[in-house]
Amino acid sequence: MSVESIPKARSSAALTAFIDLVDGLPQVMAAAKDVHGRYVYVNRGFADRVGKRARDVVGGSVGDLFAKELASSYAAQDAEVLRSGKPLQGHLELIVRADGRLGWYLTSKTRLLDDDGDVLGVAVASVDLQSQMDSAHLGLATALEAVRSDMAHPWRVTEIANLADLSTTQLERLCRRTLGMSPRGVLQRLRLEHAVRLLSTTSMSAGEVAAACGFYDQSSFTRQFRSVLGLTPGAYRRSSH
Repeated sequence: MSVESIPKARSSAALTAFIDLVDGLPQVMAAAKDVHGRYVYVNRGFADRVGKRARDVVGGSVGDLFAKELASSYAAQDAEVLRSGKPLQGHLELIVRADGRLGWYLTSKTRLLDDDGDVLGVAVASVDLQSQMDSAHLGLATALEAVRSDMAHPWRVTEIANLADLSTTQLERLCRRTLGMSPRGVLQRLRLEHAVRLLSTTSMSAGEVAAACGFYDQSSFTRQFRSVLGLTPGAYRRSSH
């Protein structure tokens, strides 16, 4: 283990407990970062996924390990957790594995506090959905990857169930058990995540983004975007630049 960029005097029981919890779990990607986004600890599961030794990761940042778009997304999550103090729980996202392939993960993040209650940084744990899945779970992962690859398509739950080789009832149960939300909720999350990327990285109009993300129309896109993110697509774009 390593906590090189957090002074020993400021290390905390919470950080020690986190390391004790995840250090021996290779199926979990676990890391701790300081308030500047520098890694102060990664477990073996994390090091294996990025294809580096743990000691070579410590001191670096997400920008040193992941593609620009993914790194920006992870850094934004960290910043929001630090700002709000609200944990990120069960966030479905893509992570690049050591072999360059993308994998589906569920990620949770929370602030790390020292023993006086001051913020030290962020603790992160991501579970590789595919590494532990049985055939039904693998079918779900395959279906979600197909959705992700064609976000402009007006996907229906029945189509996703067919791709996963499940009935709609089985899909509903599996999504709620594995991802903590309904298939419609998963589909909405994927659409909104794609919309956020397009708003942040392109000059596409709101209507074009809505179409590219499979929303029924711009009005529906704006309504769902605001209900989840708390602001309109236009306001989000202005705030991200």
